[in-house]
Amino acid sequence: MAILFRLFPKYGVNNLNAIIVNYFTCFTVGSLISRQFLITSDLVSHTWFPYALFLSLTFILFFNVNAFTIQKVGMIITSVFQKLSLVGPVVMGLLVFGESGNLFKYIAIALTVLAILFINYSPKTDSDLSTVKQYWYWPLLVFFGSGLIECTLFFAQETGVVSDSGLAFTSVLFLMAGCWGLLFKLITKRWKLSQRDVIAGLCIGVPNFFTIWLIMKGLEVGWEGSVLFPLNNVGVIFFTAIIGIAVFKEKLNKINLLGLLLASVAVILISQ
Repeated sequence: MAILFRLFPKYGVNNLNAIIVNYFTCFTVGSLISRQFLITSDLVSHTWFPYALFLSLTFILFFNVNAFTIQKVGMIITSVFQKLSLVGPVVMGLLVFGESGNLFKYIAIALTVLAILFINYSPKTDSDLSTVKQYWYWPLLVFFGSGLIECTLFFAQETGVVSDSGLAFTSVLFLMAGCWGLLFKLITKRWKLSQRDVIAGLCIGVPNFFTIWLIMKGLEVGWEGSVLFPLNNVGVIFFTAIIGIAVFKEKLNKINLLGLLLASVAVILISQ
């Protein structure tokens, strides 16, 4: 998904249009997997419906927050605060759900945070720093929004609100997020949709669905949140960095390389 988003500007894809198409694609994928149409007459009576409704609005709201933050303070800082949101579900897992804690896990979590900071490190110019100071609260909103989404997903799964790996929950959640997006376009009267937007939305929709559903599946089969979320976040930045080097010929400095090393060590330690 990170690779696809990076290609959007090159092909003139409208982010919001692609995201809306992506949400409806996610719902279609979920329906195909379940082999049934997931909108039923008793939809609102499901225990997970309020969570899905809340998360659907959160998804579309914080997508726009993320987009604005990227535009104002840059991709790197936005990515750092987004991935550091793993602190939320980790604390919830250890303190609320009583997950196991040991020295290896605590060291791994600390290394994960350092790896996120180091891999995304880039020297800043004075003009960059002045922009960050002006919009300093936007990265905090990204941190809060990402953490809120992850904690809500975690809580819904761990408390038994969702079932069947959250398949219906995840699918309906994406459908409602797409509807919120359409409502936003109705209010703003920005209906222009290109073929490229549709293709881009279809391309990111499939991996996006599995991104959320497999997290729910992982929690269902017994993964602890204090292990799963750090592994997920550090895995994303690790492989994104590797692909950036291999495909986009990006150059990493010594601190970035140290971050990759710490990420590798964190994965090994947290698996102990």
